[in-house]
Amino acid sequence: MNQSRDTILNNIRKSLGYNQISADTVKVLKARLAAHTVHEQPALEQDLMSRFITKLEKVAGTLNSISHSKEIPFAVLAFLQQHNLPLEIVVDSRLKTLPWPNKFQIAYRAAQAKDVVSVNCAFAGIAETGSLVLLSSADCPTTLNFLPETHLIILYKDKLVAHIEEVWTHLRTQAMPRTVNIITGPSRTADIEQTIQLGAHGPRRLHVIFVEKS
Repeated sequence: MNQSRDTILNNIRKSLGYNQISADTVKVLKARLAAHTVHEQPALEQDLMSRFITKLEKVAGTLNSISHSKEIPFAVLAFLQQHNLPLEIVVDSRLKTLPWPNKFQIAYRAAQAKDVVSVNCAFAGIAETGSLVLLSSADCPTTLNFLPETHLIILYKDKLVAHIEEVWTHLRTQAMPRTVNIITGPSRTADIEQTIQLGAHGPRRLHVIFVEKS
């Protein structure tokens, strides 16, 4: 811990009157961290997939389903052609081994201001809210989530969970990434005359490719 952080935390302790934490308090805190108690969660009336699609579409997201990961490049191609988008894409490096058609111009790197389309993999999908969880890594820089106007997200069936608490349970089984982004639909704002505008602070188009089998 560096000196600046020590100073900040010590000042917080003094303002709260915590110059020293008792052994009993430490014991309670450790037990709480170890148990990860989950509080009451809403019941989902639909199956996970139906609920996820319903919630995703309510926030202007779209989805199509494919049976196998080998079909991902062709699902991407079909979506881009449908919307008259360029085939120059910036892609999550974990998708490098897929059979991408030669007509694509693919870059495996962080997104830049000039990029129009990004494709990356979700750590999880949350049926409760229609949200997607994306983790930063060397393979999948966070810029892929925010700079291009069109964001295509690959979600595998076994990564779909009911509630957000399950995401944190899975995250605790691995090293915590630098950044966890929870994305619900395309970027939007109603700051201007209370009218919804897409793409204000990030992608204006978000499409999920749901993969039944990896």
